[in-house]
Amino acid sequence: MDAMLKESVAALFCHVIKLDNKNIDKERPVFCRFMKQDFDCSCEEANEILDETMEKEYNIDTQISIISNALSNQTYEKVTVLKQLNHIIIKDNLHSEDYEVFDKVKRAFALV
Repeated sequence: MDAMLKESVAALFCHVIKLDNKNIDKERPVFCRFMKQDFDCSCEEANEILDETMEKEYNIDTQISIISNALSNQTYEKVTVLKQLNHIIIKDNLHSEDYEVFDKVKRAFALV
């Protein structure tokens, strides 16, 4: 499940980065830090995941559902994902569509 969760979290973050053409180089350190902290990835591995994930298309609702199910009884981890998502949102090119995704995740996590 860990690999699926890692891919889904990466897809969520990449979705927000792609949504409004954020500068991937500004987002890369945040992504690396989060993946190291929560998935024990090296920065090199996190960069590979980021680059691969940016090239793929995902159904974001499916990815949010996977994350929510994987973290169903882990409130701290849910809040951590939301905190990192918020950091990516405010880092560069803030748009209202970003917070629509944030609110969707928050509702899926039942943290409303």
